Amino acid sequence: MIRMILLTVTLLYNCMFMQIARAENSDVLYVRITQTPAVVSVVATLGSKQKRFRVPYPVNSIHSDFKTLWKKLDEWEVTAQDVAQLNRYEEGLLRPMAHLLDQAEQIHFVLDQTTVDYALGLIPYRNKPLFLQYPISYSLNDVSVTADGFYSASWRGLSIADPTADPDNASALLPEFFPKSRSYQMADVSLSQFKAFRKQDVLLLSLHGVRDHLNGTMDFNAATLTDRDLKHFGAQLIYLDSCQMGSAYHFIQALRAYDNRFLIAPLFSNEAGDSSSATIQGFFSQLKLGHSPAQAMYQVRRQLFERYRKSDGVNAAYWKAFPFRVYQQL
Repeated sequence: MIRMILLTVTLLYNCMFMQIARAENSDVLYVRITQTPAVVSVVATLGSKQKRFRVPYPVNSIHSDFKTLWKKLDEWEVTAQDVAQLNRYEEGLLRPMAHLLDQAEQIHFVLDQTTVDYALGLIPYRNKPLFLQYPISYSLNDVSVTADGFYSASWRGLSIADPTADPDNASALLPEFFPKSRSYQMADVSLSQFKAFRKQDVLLLSLHGVRDHLNGTMDFNAATLTDRDLKHFGAQLIYLDSCQMGSAYHFIQALRAYDNRFLIAPLFSNEAGDSSSATIQGFFSQLKLGHSPAQAMYQVRRQLFERYRKSDGVNAAYWKAFPFRVYQQL
């Protein structure tokens, strides 16, 4: 099925000129959210326009709401009712900047270590979650967001998969998008070989991951990979098909220090195969079509949400379509 979809996308691509998706920086709404023991403050900036405000709820209540939501997402127990209960954050977080939101083409959240696992994209805006209305990107530091396409057929890539994390072997599709790529099964690569791989432009790892407080690790045969084990790749684009790595604050920060430009990783525990395989295939297909990483993920999420809403129901559609975040690191 994955290869059939890939063939269709490839044929469409070959019938059109390569067009790079672009948006002016002034079309990006930057939303910096900072949490202290006393208050959650927001600075929203769109071009020369800016709105500063405080979320009008107790910090403990906000923290509890989003921690509970993350846990439900992580255990695949989130429901449409849980999403609807985020309506108060439409009033307290989105409505104060609605005049900016309505003019934006993309949302970029700048988070801190207390808000990194807040599922902000699920907040409804005018009866529809943000992630189904806007391309959304994230960072832990100030960046100048680019909406340019991010793809080159000349890039070198590497994918490694644990078959229990990637039962469909979707990671093996990488050479079809980047011909100078190589794909391996985890069992065929020793830790010393992993550390000896040369610099790559694109790195795709389908491994079991776990967040421990603000750190993250991935299982690699009998070893454990940390951020330091990825340093030598110097990859511009890192895609981690690995549970919870998109909310591992220190791990994400460390990759930025290693010149990683874009990180794609799940906020919570993603599915092994099925929706995660479709996300891999869809994301790289959209990237090849000329979309930015944020725009590519936006297209995939909308498609997957509709697909799983019809086949599995709306509750499952949320945790199947929503997991993966796009971090612009630099």
